[in-house]
Amino acid sequence: MFMVTLRGLVIFCVLAAGVRSSGAKAWPVPAAGISPSGDIEILLTFDDGPNPTYTPKILDILAKRHLKAVFFLVGNMIVNNKKAKAIVQRILREGHVIANHTQNHADLCRVKPETAVTEIDRGKRTIEEAAGIEVIWFRAPYGVRCDRLDALLAERKIEHFHWDLDPQEWRHGDVAKTVKYVTSELSRAGGRAVLLLHDIKLVTVKALPEILQWIDDENAKRQKSHKRQIRILQAPALAIERLPPKWVAWFGEATAGIRELPKAIASVVP
Repeated sequence: MFMVTLRGLVIFCVLAAGVRSSGAKAWPVPAAGISPSGDIEILLTFDDGPNPTYTPKILDILAKRHLKAVFFLVGNMIVNNKKAKAIVQRILREGHVIANHTQNHADLCRVKPETAVTEIDRGKRTIEEAAGIEVIWFRAPYGVRCDRLDALLAERKIEHFHWDLDPQEWRHGDVAKTVKYVTSELSRAGGRAVLLLHDIKLVTVKALPEILQWIDDENAKRQKSHKRQIRILQAPALAIERLPPKWVAWFGEATAGIRELPKAIASVVP
C-alpha cells in the first residue's frame, strides 16, 4: 500500500510541474528566476503559433495595454500559413520576443535522436528566416525533459524556457476554468511566475482580457490595503535581465529600437 501511495505522489508531482511526457524530469522553477523587486510578477507567454486568426487578436489585446509577451513559434505554422511572415514581423515590430518551439511540435524525448536534432535546428532556421533575426530562446513542446534533450540544448548553448502556470486551456476550452485557475494562482503567488497560454485557441482570446482585468481590479484592492502590486513583467525587460551583454544591442533592434530599452528597464524598477 505504501509503495502505491508513494508512486501516486511522484506522478502527481511530475504532473504538477507541467511535465507531460512519462519518464521526464522537471525543469527548474520559478521558470524566469527570482523577482529582483520582490513583487509578484507574471510573464505572458504564448505557444504553438502563429495562427492567422487568433494570434492577431492576441496582439490586439496586448497592444491596447502596452504589454510585451514571448511567442514560442512552431516552424510548420509559418511554412503552412501565407500570413505567417507578416504576423511574425508584427510580433517583433510591436516589441514582443519570439522563440523556438521546434518545427513540428514533436515530443523531443520520444522521437528518434536524429528527428529531435532536426526539430530543434529546422525550427530555429524557419523562424529566423521569417523574422530576419537570430532566435535565442527555446521551449520544448509539452514541457518534456530528458537526458537527450539536455545534451542537445547544452551542445547548442541553449537554456530551456519553462513555465510555472499552465491552465491547460488548449485542452478543455473552458474560458471560466482558465480564468479561475490563473487568478486563483496569482491571488496567492509570492514571486515571479511564467504563464503558459496558446495563441492558436479561441478560448485564449476570450480568457486573456478577463485575466488582465482581474489583475487591474486586484491591484486596485491591493493599493488600498498597501499590499504589493501584481506586476506584468515585460518580455524585453526579462530579455535584458537574462541575456549576456553582447545581446542587449541585438535585442534593442529586434524589438522597437534602442529607445525602447530604457522603457523596458523602467518597467521592472520599483
